[in-house]
Amino acid sequence: MCDFAERVLKTPMLPWQRWFLVHALELNEDGSFRFKTVLLLVARQNGKTHLARVLLLWRLFVDGPKRNGHPPRILGAAQTLSDAEDTWDEVLDLAESRPALKKRMLRPERRNGKRTIRLKSGARYVVRPLKREAGRGQTIDLLFLDELREHRSWEAWDAMSSTTLVPARSQIVAASNAGDARSVVLRELRDGCIRALGDDDTTGERVGLFEWSAPEGCDLNDREAWAQANPALGHTLTVDDLAAKLQEKRSNTAGFRTENLCQWVTVLEPGYFPEGAWPASLDSQSRPAEGARLSLALDVSWDRARSHLVVCGQRADGRWHVELVASRPGTEWVIPWLVERLPVEGGAGWWDGRLVVQARGAPASALKDDLTAAGVEVIEWGGPELSAGTGRFYDALVQGRITHLSQPVLAASVRGAKDKASGDATWIDRRNSVGDASPSIAAVAAFWDATRPTEDAPTSVYDNEDFELLVL
Repeated sequence: MCDFAERVLKTPMLPWQRWFLVHALELNEDGSFRFKTVLLLVARQNGKTHLARVLLLWRLFVDGPKRNGHPPRILGAAQTLSDAEDTWDEVLDLAESRPALKKRMLRPERRNGKRTIRLKSGARYVVRPLKREAGRGQTIDLLFLDELREHRSWEAWDAMSSTTLVPARSQIVAASNAGDARSVVLRELRDGCIRALGDDDTTGERVGLFEWSAPEGCDLNDREAWAQANPALGHTLTVDDLAAKLQEKRSNTAGFRTENLCQWVTVLEPGYFPEGAWPASLDSQSRPAEGARLSLALDVSWDRARSHLVVCGQRADGRWHVELVASRPGTEWVIPWLVERLPVEGGAGWWDGRLVVQARGAPASALKDDLTAAGVEVIEWGGPELSAGTGRFYDALVQGRITHLSQPVLAASVRGAKDKASGDATWIDRRNSVGDASPSIAAVAAFWDATRPTEDAPTSVYDNEDFELLVL
């Protein structure tokens, strides 16, 4: 690819770009890519866009036709259609400026908000905005995602990444700057890579993390830190350029850290739950004890875009296992999903038919009557118990009495949860949390039900065998 950039495109790669490509495009013995997913994080103005243009053209004109056995199909996406089209325009301009490439191209298509570069070989490169339905029904050899930090939920990622499942030589390449508390997708993918590195076991890992960033907490004027985040420094970028940018952002140091030092920052207020408490409670082998009673809770996002079901049950060691068992768009799937799993008379199942739902004032509350009519026993959670349950969950999490599996949707929800207070009462704020707070609210509700005291059935004194009745 570097030879293609130099000899055909006449745009040699910088040393850091060459190093990245040599490793990001490593091959297995069968010719497939070692990394199914490649994450590139680097500060702004270091040549990330140029690298992407060369990668797209190389896969389109050279590598795809030679190795895939079929014309390559490339999909590019960004936060907005305009951003995706900007990259498409730059790729087209570079291709048309090279006679060796232009003669292999058909007339580019620009219609109905869609742009497509087609080759005579049948290869194509299309762009889409970052939406849930983007890419559905397609099979893609290369998915290029720009500014992955802008993914605020997993919906678009789940839909678009699935397009690369079938092709043997497919790859996802996501380029971005560092993110903030709202960058749920990039953060979870990056955290997963860092955990694997921390465990000193990357055998079989299919995600490659390539990051140039300054050390956390470094001085803003540390020139060595600048160099760690800006590999183009001394080539196309100068120290004076960065010094001017720092002066420009004196009132926004967080902006300089994330954009020019590629450091993660939390631009919003801290979340409700302590930073690090949820990752510390991760247990990949966690499960409830055999025969433990499981509490199931439902919550729906404030905009009713997604519904979540979370279960809680006690483990053999006394701690509490919390798990997201279903998470899908909308609400119409919830009742059929539950009815299908209602306990059958005389049979055994993991669920006893009880479901915790917030009593009033929540999107899920509107489903109570329909749930009851469908045979689900609704346990109403409301009033003072909202705050009590939230507080007990907080304490249990901090004290290490809660465990969970690695589930990005639930982890992102807990990390972004913000609290709402009314007097001394506190609960999670659905609307003002970062991302979707409803998975964490469902977790709190399930924990509340699983841990609340159960009243013993009243016993009559007549059932006491030591009692004697005297009739006068």
